[in-house]
Amino acid sequence: MTREQLQDKCRGSLVGGAVGDALGYEVEFMNLAAIRKRFGEKGISRYVLHDGVAQFSDDTQMTLFTLEGLMSGVIDTKAGKLEAILPYIEKGYLNWHKTQTGIPEPQADSWMSHIRALWNRRAPGMTCMGALDNIAQGMEVRNNSKGCGGVMRVAPIGIFNAAHSNLYKYDDTAHLAGWAAEITHKHIASTFASALLATTVENCIHDETVDRMTFSWIIDGGLTMMPKYFPGHDEELGRFSRLIHQALSLGQDFIPEDSAIRELGEGWVGDEAIAIAVFSVMRHIDSFEDCIVCAVNHDGDSDSTGAIAGNIIGAIFGYSAIPSYYLENLEIESILVSAADDLCADVKIPEVNRRIGDRYIKHIPTGIDKGFLL
Repeated sequence: MTREQLQDKCRGSLVGGAVGDALGYEVEFMNLAAIRKRFGEKGISRYVLHDGVAQFSDDTQMTLFTLEGLMSGVIDTKAGKLEAILPYIEKGYLNWHKTQTGIPEPQADSWMSHIRALWNRRAPGMTCMGALDNIAQGMEVRNNSKGCGGVMRVAPIGIFNAAHSNLYKYDDTAHLAGWAAEITHKHIASTFASALLATTVENCIHDETVDRMTFSWIIDGGLTMMPKYFPGHDEELGRFSRLIHQALSLGQDFIPEDSAIRELGEGWVGDEAIAIAVFSVMRHIDSFEDCIVCAVNHDGDSDSTGAIAGNIIGAIFGYSAIPSYYLENLEIESILVSAADDLCADVKIPEVNRRIGDRYIKHIPTGIDKGFLL
């Protein structure tokens, strides 16, 4: 795979997640009957613009702050141990938390906080907010939540490790993604879902071509390794694995999409969210559009299921294959592309090295159009 192909797939995963998020955000709290009444039998398939913009939710916001924390940690620790990087990701989430609770003001340790759009409140998840409230006050996080707020934000870990496999192993992807989710969501099912998403994204970027058989192998491989990553949870892992295998099976069946998704759940919790995404990718592995349209048109958490499916199908197809009508008007699309380029950056190029240093060491929004900044 050439560097250009790698970059395209990294961009595809990050931007694809934002596309699915933005498409699903408009219908997040609507049931399927209401969606069809408003948009027709197929459901929503094109953006609804607000002031000319396709807005994404807290899912993409938190994904970008995951990215910032990850990059800052890798650079500051010189690609150190995972345990040393995790506090930087937590700090990223605390900076996102400030955007949801404070007055818009750039933070000294976050270039993302300079971006005006990331200060918008887009239905932030209560579990994330409550957990980060506790962390900000120096209190322990105690919950048993497996809400999808853990999994919907961890794709950057898989993207980065796909581009830098010389720095971290496949096992590291699963561990760091699982631990990142555990910052706010303490149920092991959330950990499983997050680890599976990140490793799936990594593998889909690595493989130049992913068909149904390859995708099934990727998912099976991730599930098979889960006891090694997070031992001692056999019963819960059994339930999780059965749900994901059901999603794979339904993806190859002739059952109508709405019926299949109803069997998997509504996506408000992490295991159901990734199951719906896996089903959507398996059913529509040859079409970016059909995949995300499938992933968002149901009774449940449409933006999160769309975001997760978008991360995966975007990693398979790449940015260049995303239809232009999903890129036009997407909120801060150029920043998403630039941030994806950071994840796969070749720091041997002086200009790239300067940009990375400015953003993740000096926390300056270098290269960002001033119109996007506070």
